[in-house]
Amino acid sequence: MLAAVCVTGPLAAFSMPTAHADAAGFGTTLCNTFSNGQVCGTGISGSPAGYDAAYKKTGGSPVRVRFWLNCKNGFVRSDNGAFTITKGQRRSYVFSVGNQGECRIRLQDLSHGSSFYSPYVRP
Repeated sequence: MLAAVCVTGPLAAFSMPTAHADAAGFGTTLCNTFSNGQVCGTGISGSPAGYDAAYKKTGGSPVRVRFWLNCKNGFVRSDNGAFTITKGQRRSYVFSVGNQGECRIRLQDLSHGSSFYSPYVRP
């Protein structure tokens, strides 16, 4: 399971998509890398299908964040609540919502009022 880590301090506005190897039942993990961390999304096939959100915080001060799932079909869902993350941590959340088609993960930085996105993935 992927985990997410929050970046401390404001996140930078640049990103670099990366892909990771597939795991059983999981599609390709696609990530965008920012100055203080990496936001990733993975489609999960099977029953129940869904999406894995992950954030790895690599720098900056602690921040309070939350995950959102934003799909091209208009489906939007939030995680179970905000959490604080510090440098060196990785956190994740699984959205067990079935196959909603192409979706991306939105990391909402509540500490600085900004959002960061993974590339679109599908189960």
